[in-house]
Amino acid sequence: MKKGFSCVLFFILLVSTTSAQNDPWLADFLERWEQSKAYMLAVAEAMPEEKYGFKPTVEMMGFGEQLMHIALVIEWHAHSRFAGLETPFRQDAYKVDGMDKSSILKVMEKEFDNASQLIIDFEDARLSEKGNYGGFSRTRRQFLLLLADHVSHHRGQLLVYLRLNDIPPPNYVEFQ
Repeated sequence: MKKGFSCVLFFILLVSTTSAQNDPWLADFLERWEQSKAYMLAVAEAMPEEKYGFKPTVEMMGFGEQLMHIALVIEWHAHSRFAGLETPFRQDAYKVDGMDKSSILKVMEKEFDNASQLIIDFEDARLSEKGNYGGFSRTRRQFLLLLADHVSHHRGQLLVYLRLNDIPPPNYVEFQ
């Protein structure tokens, strides 16, 4: 009896964690997302903690602020735009004040992982479903692409921050 129950439990877990794997596009995106996470964390790790407040000009975000901004948009965009849950934009929950480098890295990793889980659990049939954003109607697929573009946009800025501090950026992670 225990063996039969274990097999059924294993099958349920397998099916529930491979939903995104049924759609080749989602599987490809998830692979790219995981590579993006690895590269983002390597970039964040490269900057010494004492330089997390560095900003090239007064009006720009500091290094740590950029990271928390990325985490905020991952959280909001993945849940509200991609998953269609209409969650609030919780900017106050992603402030750098009082956070050290380790705490910021944990938030970054958590938001990347939460987005990965949303993608894994996502119903393939909903990929063509549309939602609104900034006056435009976009598919759930397009929302994921916008999310990836946002990460790349800010990561590119962070690479410049590293260079401005004479810190060589980590090698680019291919296929992301």
